[in-house]
Amino acid sequence: MAFTYHPPTRSDCLVCQRLLQDDVSPLIGNGKGKASSADDFPVHNWYNFVLGYTPEFPNYILEKECIASSDLVIDPFMGAGTTLVCCKLREIPSKGMDANDFMVDAARAKLYWSLNTGKLRKNRDELLGLIFSISSQFAWEESSKELASRVQSTFWDESGKPSFRPFARQLRPKMLIERYMSDKPFAKAKIIEEAINKVITDSAEKEFFDLALASVLIPISNVRYGPGFGVVRPKDDADVFRIFTSKVDRMIRDLECLTDSQKATPTTVVLGDTRQLTDFFGENIASLMITSPPYPGDHEYTKYTRLELAFQCKANNVDDFRTIKRRMLQASTTNIYRDLDDGTTVTNLESVKLVTDLIKERLEHDKATSGFEKLYTKLVWQYFGGMHKSLKECLKILKPRAKIALLVSDSHAFKMVHIQTAEILKEIGMNLGYTNPEIILWQLKTSTSHKYYLRENILVMQKPDG
Repeated sequence: MAFTYHPPTRSDCLVCQRLLQDDVSPLIGNGKGKASSADDFPVHNWYNFVLGYTPEFPNYILEKECIASSDLVIDPFMGAGTTLVCCKLREIPSKGMDANDFMVDAARAKLYWSLNTGKLRKNRDELLGLIFSISSQFAWEESSKELASRVQSTFWDESGKPSFRPFARQLRPKMLIERYMSDKPFAKAKIIEEAINKVITDSAEKEFFDLALASVLIPISNVRYGPGFGVVRPKDDADVFRIFTSKVDRMIRDLECLTDSQKATPTTVVLGDTRQLTDFFGENIASLMITSPPYPGDHEYTKYTRLELAFQCKANNVDDFRTIKRRMLQASTTNIYRDLDDGTTVTNLESVKLVTDLIKERLEHDKATSGFEKLYTKLVWQYFGGMHKSLKECLKILKPRAKIALLVSDSHAFKMVHIQTAEILKEIGMNLGYTNPEIILWQLKTSTSHKYYLRENILVMQKPDG
C-alpha cells in the first residue's frame, strides 16, 4: 500500500482554548510566544543549543529557593551546562549529567574558567598565523574547467597550488555529508582544527578552542533549525576564519570579567543516563535540582548536534549515534528500542492512557499507515515511563525537604493531541512520593507547526522530610 501523508494537526484544540481562558500570565515573554535563548548572556553564549533554555530559568529558581554557596545544585539533564554556569556565576557548587558526548565536552569547556587569558591571546595569534600559512597552500578559487572536473582526485591553479577540494573530501566524515556543509567552509574548519591540534598542548586550553570552533559549525553550514532540523540552499563559502576569531575573542573577554571566587567554585560534569543517576552521584546530597528534560515533542536530540558529533568524530556511523541515543529518554519516534521498555513503569497511569487512546483514535480515523505514526502511542508510554525512572532517581539524590524544578513544554506533536506534560509529570511525582507540587507558567511558545501558543511550565516538587 502506498504511503499517504496525513497532516499532524486538527483545526482546533479544545485544551488550548480552555487554557487560554485561565487568568494566568507567563513570568517571561509578555505572552508573545517568543522562546528565549542564551545568545545574549556571557559564557552561556559560548555554545548555544537550539533546544536549550534561557539562563533566566535557573536564576529564577535559585533566587526563589534562596540557594547559597553552602548548597549543592544538580542538573540531571544538563545539556550544554546552562544551570551549572548560572550556579558558578553565583558561586554555588553544582554537578550535571548528560547523555550526549558532545554536550558533556561543551559543558566542561564552558565551566573551566582558570585559563590564563594572556596565554590564550598569545595562542590565538599563533593559531591565526598557522591557519593563514596552511590555507595559503591551497587554491581556493576554481576555474570553469576545474569545476567541471571535480570527479578527479586533484587539480591545480595557475600558481601550481592544489585545490582545497581533495583536502576536504579526504577528511570529510561519512556522517557529515556535503549537503550539510559545503566543501569550502568544511575545509576551512578543518584547517582551524589542524592548527589547534598543532599549537595547543594544554588539554583545558584545547577544549576552549575546540568549543569555539564547534560553536561556529552551524553558522558556516547549510543546516538551520526552526526549531526542527532543516537544510537550506547550499552556500559555497563562508567567512570561517573571521567568525572563529570573533568567537574566540568574545570568550576571552568573558573570562576576563570573572572573579577569582567564581573561577574557584567547584563544578562536575559526567556522561551518563539519568535513569541510573545515583550510580554517579550517590544519595541525599542535593539541596536543589534544576533541569529541563526532553518532552514528548518528537525531537530527536542527537540530530541537533549531528554536525558537532560528526565533525569531532565522536559519532562516525549509525551505531555510534545509536549508542548515544540509548542513553537518552525515548522522546522521539527515531529513538525507540525494543529492549528498552520504560513504559511498563506507568501502565496504571490513566492520564497517559487518555492521551494514547485519543492518539490511536485519530490515527485510525486518518488511516495512518507510516511506521513512525504507528509508534506514536508507544513513544508516549516510553517517554513518561523513562521520566518515572528518572524522577525516582532524582528523589534519592535530593536531601530531605529539598526540591526539584523542571522546565517542560506541552506538546501537540502527535495528531494534534494536547499533552499537558507538567500535569502528567506532577502525577508521576506524587505517586513516587514527592510532595507540595506547584506548576508555574513560565512562557507561551509559538508552535511553528500548529500556530498555537504552547505552555512552557515549571514544575516544582519537594522531597518529604525523613
